[in-house]
Amino acid sequence: MTAKKDSITRFFEIVPGILTWATLIGAPLFSYFHPAWVAVYIILFDLYWFLKAGNVAIHLMHSYRNLKTHEKIDWRDYLSKLSDLEKFKNNLRLCFTQASSRKLRNFYQSQMERVEKIPANRNLDASRIYHLIILPTYKESLQVLESSIASCVAADYSKEKMIVILAVEERGGAETAENAKLLSEKFGSAFYKFITVVHPDGLSGEAKVKGANITYSAIKAQKLFDELKIPYEDVIVSAFDSDTIASKNYFAHLTYDFLTAKKPLQTSYQPMPMFLNNIWDTPAIARVIAVSSSFWQLVEASRPDRLVTFSSHSMSFKTLVDVGFWRKDLIPDDSHIFWQCFAHFNGDYRAQPLFTTLYMDAVLGESYFGTLVAQYKQKRRWAWGVLEISMLFPEFLRNKKIPLWKKLVYGERLVEGHYFWATASLLIALLGWLPLLLGGDRFGQSVLAVNLPFMTKIIMTVATFFLLFSMYVNMVILPPRPAKYGKLKTLSMLLQWVFSPIVSSIFGSLPAIDAQTRLMLGKYMEFYVTPKFRKTKVEISSEQTTINYAG
Repeated sequence: MTAKKDSITRFFEIVPGILTWATLIGAPLFSYFHPAWVAVYIILFDLYWFLKAGNVAIHLMHSYRNLKTHEKIDWRDYLSKLSDLEKFKNNLRLCFTQASSRKLRNFYQSQMERVEKIPANRNLDASRIYHLIILPTYKESLQVLESSIASCVAADYSKEKMIVILAVEERGGAETAENAKLLSEKFGSAFYKFITVVHPDGLSGEAKVKGANITYSAIKAQKLFDELKIPYEDVIVSAFDSDTIASKNYFAHLTYDFLTAKKPLQTSYQPMPMFLNNIWDTPAIARVIAVSSSFWQLVEASRPDRLVTFSSHSMSFKTLVDVGFWRKDLIPDDSHIFWQCFAHFNGDYRAQPLFTTLYMDAVLGESYFGTLVAQYKQKRRWAWGVLEISMLFPEFLRNKKIPLWKKLVYGERLVEGHYFWATASLLIALLGWLPLLLGGDRFGQSVLAVNLPFMTKIIMTVATFFLLFSMYVNMVILPPRPAKYGKLKTLSMLLQWVFSPIVSSIFGSLPAIDAQTRLMLGKYMEFYVTPKFRKTKVEISSEQTTINYAG
């Protein structure tokens, strides 16, 4: 039985790489032997991506508008009003009738519908909710960790209900231990509990991955909750990356969404990660990647049926305990915890977009070349999420309780996402030329040969509009320019998008191909810790939800 299971898993590890390499090898071969077939495929492919780009632009704008609308809401006030649900419903109706814009009316309408669905026996007392924030650290600087914890202090939420665990890797060495000591001295009394947990190196059954560290800390927290007799159902755990700066409204918004969710324990809460902490200091190529990653999470938030947890996220602590915590031997801990819960609840689990911001670092090394190398390795680590296919599909075969339609839909989306991640940008950049270059006389005089460049040009020219739209959104989400930079730096934020084709191929497709090929060959990766480096100090203000720069 074990051998059969292993062979099935191995089969699904090989499939993504086979699909990708079959495409990359097949494209020039078919362009030579059957150029007309490829020409038709190119037109359909370009049309598909043209429509997809339009769809992405619509979802990006939808999420951006939601984000700006949710920023205007006093979520702590909403929490206090939940104690009298009927009064709160009437208040929402009044706000709806007095709303000054369609966006606000849509928001109040959605909240009225949400509140109407709350079960009568739901305990809506927000004072019972505790927040457990786990902040893992390996060798991050004191500055990075300090700003992350300071953002929790500045949050518009009772610190008496917040427990912060600084999850220190023992292998981080003396400097990491010293940073933990300094942070404990500074923030030790700022929360209900501030705890430093040292994760021993080399524990049996563990790989050197973040999941092992945060699981070790979560188990320590479980013992604390048992001692304090705090029910697991009353705890929301947020697994943050070390550079995560939470918006002022994050914990109040999260608590509201948790209390009013249809199934709070069967829901993960995915905020909007914005890789902007050090965006003004990074090279242009790294900026394009950081902003594009932020955009993609906004797009996914507008499609909650596709949403899977990514990077920093939150969930019920009881659910975390029930599924056995994060895996201690996997790189993609952030996405895999979603699939663990999905399997545990037989498909009745979802990731809910949380329209509030977490600010994180763009990749920045100590040199230009170091930045590019670190960026490539980070993207390859993200692409290693292709491993989920080999873990999820065998589970689909075993678990007969998950509805077939969910298996088909989620399975197809997972495969499609990783397949196009590896192939799409290369096909868009190169495929249109292959029939013309390789087809020779068999294709050169055909009607398709004459019209192919023209049709492709029209489709891709119109698609350029969506790039301009992305440039606009980029400029409005940027934090204020640091004083040390002049207006030319702002101009460079526009000109940087000329690198989009390079970014999508070299830092998009190639890391994905790399990851899929390694998995196909059984060359398993180790966890790569992205370096956190800042040239400008980030300051946290309790008066606003955005980041500031010192100097």
